[in-house]
Amino acid sequence: MNEKQMKTLTFGRKMTALGLFVGFIVFLTGLVVNGATHDNYTVFIGLSIMATSMLLFGFGLFLMLMQEVSDHTPITRN
Repeated sequence: MNEKQMKTLTFGRKMTALGLFVGFIVFLTGLVVNGATHDNYTVFIGLSIMATSMLLFGFGLFLMLMQEVSDHTPITRN
């Protein structure tokens, strides 16, 4: 990987960590404040923030891997 790809991947990891942290805080806040009730939307918002962060990280990693594979020169047949 080159320097630009590493910077992009590091940025993605930091944003994923931030999203997971915020989602976990919202999730815990929903559990502590509301308890286990049926209309506990704060818990689901926290879980969805965490799931979205993980999906975006996976998507970014997938794009990086596709770019890494496509940058190689193809094998030519004689």
